[in-house]
Amino acid sequence: MKLGLCTIAFSEKPLEAVIDIAADYGFDGVELWGKPPHMPSEYDADAVKKIRDMVLRKGLEISAFGSYVNPLMAWHQRHLEDALKIAQGLGTDLVRIWSGGGPSKSLHPDEKRLITFRLIPLAQWAQFRRLTLGLEMHNNNLTDSVASILELIEEVKLPSLKTYYQPTFRPDADDPHEAATKLAPHIVNVHAQNADANGQACAIADGVVDYGKVLEVLAQRGYDGYVEVEFVHGEDKLAALQRDRDYLASLIGAFDEPLRHMTGDLV
Repeated sequence: MKLGLCTIAFSEKPLEAVIDIAADYGFDGVELWGKPPHMPSEYDADAVKKIRDMVLRKGLEISAFGSYVNPLMAWHQRHLEDALKIAQGLGTDLVRIWSGGGPSKSLHPDEKRLITFRLIPLAQWAQFRRLTLGLEMHNNNLTDSVASILELIEEVKLPSLKTYYQPTFRPDADDPHEAATKLAPHIVNVHAQNADANGQACAIADGVVDYGKVLEVLAQRGYDGYVEVEFVHGEDKLAALQRDRDYLASLIGAFDEPLRHMTGDLV
């Protein structure tokens, strides 16, 4: 597994400063926030190339392009095409997208069908370009539960449509550890977030989600993608980032070490 930083964590800073932070704090890569000032509001091939070069000069990878494309938005095909071109220009094969809609339990069946109907050609388009679409697991979207995510993936039936893992904190949310188990075959990225018993965002090590259990489940199923810090909490954001980074790095190291021994024995 690799350690990533979502640049939205420092949305108040220019992108170059966030890239410097990611490199200085020992991250392997960054997920680029798909809004200004970190990305141009319109597709700009030259700007995309400059961003890619800036990241690579720091010895980092670009784990994903964090777009805001969803199948219910106006001109969704055009927006996806721009997002796919940006991803290819950045050198990543993963584009984060949204399902749109409202909470899955209250979303009208017709709207669910429309989301599915529109996602099929979007996933086909991505597959043609050899890219993957990762659905954002998020409240107030169709993809707010394990059941609705699995149903959507099974109905689309294309390998280019996958999901992010991101726990949701609400009274009726799925158990985060069971969610990791059920979604594991489809997970392409992890947004490591946590909250206390009252649902308040907190340090990744301190909340109700045991990321030791989550990453153990994913490691057992062969997950080797990114585990990312998406937001940091506290008055001293850099100190909070250091703590989150070190905690996740310790977990990743614990699960990766047995794999290194196993592969070493085969050489």
